[in-house]
Amino acid sequence: MAGKYHVKPFVWRGIKFDSKAEGNRYEVLRAWKKEGRIVALHFHGIHFHLGKNDKGRQTIYTPDFTYLEDGVLIAEEVKGVRVRDFPVRAALFKTVFPEWTLRVIQV
Repeated sequence: MAGKYHVKPFVWRGIKFDSKAEGNRYEVLRAWKKEGRIVALHFHGIHFHLGKNDKGRQTIYTPDFTYLEDGVLIAEEVKGVRVRDFPVRAALFKTVFPEWTLRVIQV
């Protein structure tokens, strides 16, 4: 069954990804980790609290992947569809967490 952006979830190695593109990117990042190019790879594992919205609700951003590359903290998103609220979350993330680099992989 397709998700809200008409993308079918994809299961690979027992892990459920939101899309096949996300699963493919995970394989690339796993290879990089094995080669030592990156460390501390997490998939949907880190939640960033960006503050409260105008209704008092906590705004949380969970990137697809997080890892450390050459001493740089990377939060990575795999995007096949432009999501309406993503630019706002991305800008807020960059403001609240300037020590992180947000990398968007467009597929």
